[in-house]
Amino acid sequence: MPKAHCPQCHSRAVRVTLIDGYKFYCSQCGWNRENVRRELSSSVKVSLVLAVLGAIFAVWVRIRNPSVGSMWIPPLLVFSALPMYYALSGVLQERKMRNVPVQPALGKSRATATPEMASSDALSETTTFEEREFPELAALPRPRKLKLTWKGRFYLVFALAVVGLFTVYGLPAFWNEFRNPHNSYGKNLLVILPTVFIYWKAFTFFRNRFRERTLLANGELASGYVSAQRTGTYVPSIEYSFKLAGGKLVTGRYNDASHSLYEGMTVPVFYDPDEPTHSVPLDCSLTRIVKS
Repeated sequence: MPKAHCPQCHSRAVRVTLIDGYKFYCSQCGWNRENVRRELSSSVKVSLVLAVLGAIFAVWVRIRNPSVGSMWIPPLLVFSALPMYYALSGVLQERKMRNVPVQPALGKSRATATPEMASSDALSETTTFEEREFPELAALPRPRKLKLTWKGRFYLVFALAVVGLFTVYGLPAFWNEFRNPHNSYGKNLLVILPTVFIYWKAFTFFRNRFRERTLLANGELASGYVSAQRTGTYVPSIEYSFKLAGGKLVTGRYNDASHSLYEGMTVPVFYDPDEPTHSVPLDCSLTRIVKS
């Protein structure tokens, strides 16, 4: 996992483990500290509830089946041990957060600004926020040059292989089974659902890749703000927001292919001016912009 840094003071961010993933906070300036503390508190409560329910289930098994002997112990371990581990981990991490004092980062005031800073501020009044925040991206002519990342190439080959193999081998077998006059409605449904699922997932994958390339090549650039992070076993996702030229706020959610975004980060977002809900944060995309 890549190292995370505070988007405010750029210090090394502290990683906190939760039931459904992880979050970061800064022990220096306090960035995201309260959000993480609330998440930890909620995680501890949920873990304790799950542990209690697991213990009740194990006792119920023991009472209903006195002859099982020590066989009630495995359900207790399965349903209670892991939640208790997360609860204990959450308590220890909360205690660590309380014992580490916050050291607010000192920023430069406008009263102590240097002449170079003043001239820079004056120049910035003639440029947009995106041009100041992402000058290299804002300066690129359209259509921008693109290339797939190694993950994008891998997923593309994998998707083509799955769809191709299923079409050649799986679809004929499913079709023959579906045409069997002795099959019940439920069995036919079990044949149809996997077919629909595979082709729908393939369609959404290729549609998203096509949309990404269109937006990155010709879309408008905006400065986005990561408002939430959802982490888990598989692909994490982020919730983000950005403002249009007229000031309207647009929100979105996208899978984070980079595994490197978290709350508070600023990220370049490319969107369709005619349909702003169609947007993609650059770091989340499986396509990259070639800057030179």
